[in-house]
Amino acid sequence: MSEYLTKFKKIISDHSGIDKEEILEGSYFEEDLNIGEMELIEMLAELEETYHIELADSVGDFETVQDVVDSIVEQVE
Repeated sequence: MSEYLTKFKKIISDHSGIDKEEILEGSYFEEDLNIGEMELIEMLAELEETYHIELADSVGDFETVQDVVDSIVEQVE
């Protein structure tokens, strides 16, 4: 599991109370995790601060956990 996925799963868990083991790469934010856009923006802001990248402007493009991880990888590596 990539460091980015591990970090994002921790952020999701901290914000939502969902156990990290229940958060999968293919989990959909709204359908599977019951995470709305505003909550997702808060989580993305945390990732932006950690990795010094821009994510919140693309919030509408992110449907799954892996979508966000892919965007982090594109910008960091």
